[in-house]
Amino acid sequence: MTALTAPPTLDLPTVAAAADGVLDRFAKLVGDIGDLSGPAIGTWSMEQTAAHVLGVCEAYIQIARGDGSPFTDLSRVAEMNEQRMTTITERSPQALAEQVQALRPALAAAAAGPDGEVAGHAGVPQLRSSGVARILGEVLVHGWDVGRGSGRPWVIDAGEAALTFRSFLPFLPLFVNPATTSGLTARFDVRLRKFPEGRAVFAFRDGALCVEGEPQGPVDCVMSSSPVPLILVVHQRIGLAAPILRGQMAAWGRRPWLGFQLVNYFDPP
Repeated sequence: MTALTAPPTLDLPTVAAAADGVLDRFAKLVGDIGDLSGPAIGTWSMEQTAAHVLGVCEAYIQIARGDGSPFTDLSRVAEMNEQRMTTITERSPQALAEQVQALRPALAAAAAGPDGEVAGHAGVPQLRSSGVARILGEVLVHGWDVGRGSGRPWVIDAGEAALTFRSFLPFLPLFVNPATTSGLTARFDVRLRKFPEGRAVFAFRDGALCVEGEPQGPVDCVMSSSPVPLILVVHQRIGLAAPILRGQMAAWGRRPWLGFQLVNYFDPP
């Protein structure tokens, strides 16, 4: 039997530098907005979104430091996010910006030294680099929310988006939606355009998911996507129609229609 392979690991200094840069950008974005009371995403205002970024980034810094995750029960993620937001009491644009900037030295300290395995959400082992890269992803996507809410530009770099995609691969089995994947057996070969290291195989067997690197056999659906629209689709910020019509996403194989259902097989990361 061919041994299973995992997707390539992330480089800790690379993702730490990217996360540091995007935190700086987010702090400047928030600090330049005079009124953060307008809507950003769902029921959250821009102010609440910035407070959420602080809370969740602190959690991933805690993970990277080796202190474990405060998210011990993944069925309570939304509740925990709301609770952590309430601890952020100073919420003027400048105060929020300063608190985001204060995360940068804390992140640098947590990311110092070699990569290694630590306890992540629900105690599941993960690499420190994966936790640091999730900071990048959280800030990129919520920066997009605040940018849209404020009418200010927020550019997501394709390389940053590719790192974000790779960062949540280890977590995906934790976020499979059992209602939509019940009995599902299928293999998806997901490829990031221009980023060969971003390739991964999502192998479902009777609803359970294993994330592989190179394909270990036939696949049912090959999906090719540019990195930025993919992470926005995965995070349910945009639908599939526009990226497909623009040629940014495509699917083929013996069961290509499954590609357009794939996002529904997961709860939002």
